[in-house]
Amino acid sequence: MPRHASEYSCVTCRQRKIKCDEAQPVCSNCQRAHRECQRPEKTVKYVLHSADPEQQKSLFESQIPQPRHLHDREHDSWSILEDKLLVSADPKAALENPVVATLFRHYIDFLAPWYDLSDSQNLFCTLVPQHAINNPILFKAVIAFSACHMSRTPGGHRYQDLAHEYHAACIRDLLAVLNDIHPETQGDYLAATCLLRSYEILNGNTRQQQHLLGAYSFASSTHISLNLPGLSQSGTWNYLREEITMALELRRPVRIGSGFAFVASGEMGDDMWANYMSYILAKVVNFCFDESGGLGRGLEEREGNWRELEKEVEGWGEKRPASFDPFSTAAKERNEFPSIWLLSPWHVAGEQYFYVAEMLLALSKPSPNTPFFGIMGREESRETIEGFALKICGLAFTNGNVSARVNAFGPLAFCGRYLSQVHHREALVSMLQDFSIPTGWPVQPIIEDLRQHWEGEA
Repeated sequence: MPRHASEYSCVTCRQRKIKCDEAQPVCSNCQRAHRECQRPEKTVKYVLHSADPEQQKSLFESQIPQPRHLHDREHDSWSILEDKLLVSADPKAALENPVVATLFRHYIDFLAPWYDLSDSQNLFCTLVPQHAINNPILFKAVIAFSACHMSRTPGGHRYQDLAHEYHAACIRDLLAVLNDIHPETQGDYLAATCLLRSYEILNGNTRQQQHLLGAYSFASSTHISLNLPGLSQSGTWNYLREEITMALELRRPVRIGSGFAFVASGEMGDDMWANYMSYILAKVVNFCFDESGGLGRGLEEREGNWRELEKEVEGWGEKRPASFDPFSTAAKERNEFPSIWLLSPWHVAGEQYFYVAEMLLALSKPSPNTPFFGIMGREESRETIEGFALKICGLAFTNGNVSARVNAFGPLAFCGRYLSQVHHREALVSMLQDFSIPTGWPVQPIIEDLRQHWEGEA
C-alpha cells in the first residue's frame, strides 16, 4: 500500500504549508530558497539543545540508529557475534583485537590531525586517545569514525557493519549521560560528538543535514572559556569549523549558542589567530544568511553592522602575525590557481576564512537596491570577488596538508560558484575529486551544486 504523500514531503515545506514536489535529495522549494530540506523518514536529525532535560532526552532518543541487516562475513577476520562483543567490551579488552587496534592506530595517525588543525597542542592526537582508553563513550566514537573512514577506502566495505555497531552504541551511551555532564568529562563528550558528526558527514549526503549535532548540548551546558587551552576548547573550535563548513556548503547561518564569545588578545599564538578568524567568519556568515534576523533590520542598522564586521575582518588582516604571509609564490605544477605556499595548516585555514569573509562582505554590502538579508553580487565587484575565490582555491591546491584540505571543502563549495572561466571550474572539480580520495569526503553533492549553478549562468 503506498504511503501518504506527506511521508515523502520535506518537513520544511509542510511547516510553511507549501506543496512539496518531493524531489530527492533536495526538493525544489528548499533548493531555490537555500533552506534545509528535512525528510521525516530519516532517523538522525539536527537537534537544538533544550533547557528541559526530559525533552532533550526524548529528542535524542528519536535519533538512535535502527538495527540494519548485517551481511554474511563468513570469510572476514571477525564475525557478527564478535562485533557485538567488541562493542560491549572495555576499551582495553577491545584493543586486544587486531582489527580494533588497527582502527585505533588509524585514528591517531590519519584522522586526529583533522581536529588539530588549529591546535598547537594536538590534543585530539594526544589527549583524546589517552582518555578514550578509559572512557568507553569516547572510545566508541573513535572506533566508529575510524571504521567509517576505512570503509570508504578501496576494499574497506568489511568495516561498514563494525562502524555502524560502534556508532549506534555510542549514541545510546551518550543518552545515559546527557543530563549528568560535569566539567571534568565535558571535553571527552564534546570530542566524542565531534567525531560522531564527522561519521555522519562521511556516511551520508551533507546537503541532507542529517548529522548528529549533540556537540551543541555539550558545548552550551557549561561555560567554556575559549581563551584558555584544553580539550573542551579544542572541541568547541572543531564544532564551530564543522558548522562553518556546512553553512558555506548550504548557504545558511552558523548554529552557535548566544553565549559563544571570544576576546582576542595580543598574546595569542598563530593557532589562536586562526581560531579568531573562525569566530569572525561565523559572525559574517550569520550576517549574510540569517534571513530571520535580517528581516527586522532597517538599512541604516544593517549598514552599521556591516561596517563593524568589515572593520573586524580588516583588523584581523592587518594585525595577524607575519608568519601568515606566504613563504613563496613559486608556481606549483598543474596548479591552475595562484600558488600560495604557507607554513602550517592553521595558516592555510586562517587565510582561506579571511578571503571567504572578504567575499561575503563584498557580496552583502547594504544599499537601497539590495534586500535586507542574503547576498547578491554587483558587476563592479565581480572581478574582486573572483580574485578572492581564486586565492581560496590556490591555497587549497598549493598546500598539501590533509587537515587543511578537509577544512577547505566548505570554502571551496562556496567560492567555486564565483569562478567564471571554464578551466578554473574544471580544475576545481578535479581538485575536489582528488581531495575526496584520502578523506572519504562526499564531494559529489558539492560538484553537482556547482555545475547546476554554472549552467544557470550560461
